[in-house]
Amino acid sequence: MTRGLVPGIFCLAVLLGIWLAFFSSSPSERLLAIRTFGLGFCAFGIALPLGILTAWVCTGKGWISTIVLLGTVASLFIPMFIHVSAWDAAFGKLGWLTSVQGQILVPLIPGWWAASWIHGIAASSQVAIIFLVGLSLGGRVFEEQALLDASSFRVFWSVTIVRFWPLGVLAFLWVVVACSREIAVTDLYQIGTLAEQIYLGYSLAGTSAGVTGLEVGVGGVSYGLTLSMLAVLIALSMVLFFAVTQTEYEAGGFRAGRVERNGFTKNLAGLGLVVVAFLIPIGNVVLRACFYVRPVEGVPTQGYSVVQCFSAIRRACFDYQDEFIWSTIIAFASASMILLLATWISSMGRRFAWVQLLFAVTLAVSFAVPGPLLGTVIASVTGAADGRWFVWLFNYTVFAPVLANFIFCWPLGALVVWFVFRKIPEDALESARVEGAGKITRYLSLGIKANWLPLLGCWLITFACCFGELSASQMVRPAGMDTVPRKMLGDLHAGVNELTAGITIVTVLVIVGISAAGWWVVRWNQRLSGRN
Repeated sequence: MTRGLVPGIFCLAVLLGIWLAFFSSSPSERLLAIRTFGLGFCAFGIALPLGILTAWVCTGKGWISTIVLLGTVASLFIPMFIHVSAWDAAFGKLGWLTSVQGQILVPLIPGWWAASWIHGIAASSQVAIIFLVGLSLGGRVFEEQALLDASSFRVFWSVTIVRFWPLGVLAFLWVVVACSREIAVTDLYQIGTLAEQIYLGYSLAGTSAGVTGLEVGVGGVSYGLTLSMLAVLIALSMVLFFAVTQTEYEAGGFRAGRVERNGFTKNLAGLGLVVVAFLIPIGNVVLRACFYVRPVEGVPTQGYSVVQCFSAIRRACFDYQDEFIWSTIIAFASASMILLLATWISSMGRRFAWVQLLFAVTLAVSFAVPGPLLGTVIASVTGAADGRWFVWLFNYTVFAPVLANFIFCWPLGALVVWFVFRKIPEDALESARVEGAGKITRYLSLGIKANWLPLLGCWLITFACCFGELSASQMVRPAGMDTVPRKMLGDLHAGVNELTAGITIVTVLVIVGISAAGWWVVRWNQRLSGRN
């Protein structure tokens, strides 16, 4: 009864929020809501077919499927501003496609379609992982039995679609909510979503003396529209994370289901995915980093050189040196906080249902709140705090950006830790209780000591995600403290030049290297567990 009641409450919250957002607001606010959810719908339309195709290719055997799987996992941790830089280097103001067309500072693709494409490509890897997890849980036997009595077309519509439509719903919720909380794409292409409007409103309010971001609504957006859209996002996120946390997960259960050799069609689809999702974005950035303009007999001449690419990377490392240090410090503190709290909650959630429900609520709220809204709230609270100690804490330390980073990146890091703790055998916990071990002892011995290797991998993955966080923390940075995502977003407004392309390459190598190390540690632990 409870499981049927909770989704019903979520659906009512969604309907009420949509009604308030679309029918009880002014025309300008209604347009803001349409743009916010419309961008998510368009991105999902791109991400769904690409994600399903990627998951299908990853289920095969062969080097092409292996490359697609590794690239898909690596893409999960690429921050949005990197995707922006990679594609804007092709069709943006200074993109090579734009220059080929003879345009000067005029983007080749309109802002809305460019934003939809970038969000869709970025979300395709997440959609693919959702379907891969669904495939790893089994169920293929039902299709094989149905093929004995019916055609493949009828089996597809009667069995396959029925088996996978819940995964499609979860992917839809993930993409729509994820698009509504980011500003890297919308700020560059000036798409007036809720998050972008709050960010712009707060920025303009911050430049006026005596005006704070909450005095005229939230960043210039009325409280009614903000609360109604936030209710919709939280309700959608609750459905998503309630379903995820209630799903049983077994140790080593995630497998790509690679049981058959690739045919010609799967290999061809895999090559297409490698080109579209990996080679073209990387090639755009590398090509832009190799670009130069030199005078030849007094005439400016364009050209490309590998030496210029290495020079751009070297310049980027020196120019972004301070930003890398601050981003590393903030990411280190945020990832450590997420790991400590997530391990404690996950260890308690094994016995108490209310802890699991509370965990799902925190995941949903943290995932639903747009980054600028979170930053605005934190900035307003810190600005209203009085006292010498609070002034020092908020204005001269990394406390505020770490707090924003911690809340914004909490869902991904906490989910990874949750799944690690779900594989601890129940009989081991029961034996520890019988022997008189207390909660702290069980937490340290069975939780931390026995799982230190996968937890190290979780920390590395969370660190990579926190390193690229932009939407929330950039609004609460103290003076003189800048991060790589914030500075890159500012530079991207002028177009992707050689220096921006160089720092994009460096950042990708750092984030992919750290996240790949974390993923390898987790998988290595799974192989060791399987042998034991």
